[in-house]
Amino acid sequence: MPYLVLPYDSGPLGLPGMQALINEKAAEGYALLQVISRTTYHWVLIFKRLSAE
Repeated sequence: MPYLVLPYDSGPLGLPGMQALINEKAAEGYALLQVISRTTYHWVLIFKRLSAE
């Protein structure tokens, strides 16, 4: 099962951009599997591919 691991920097303005990224990846066929907080503004998002192409 293919996975996609993306670093994400939310910056001091918050997380609205993270939701946009999650929606974008969902449109590409990925489901959010896990979100890991690294520091205050840095995250790692792990997605899994929903179906094989």
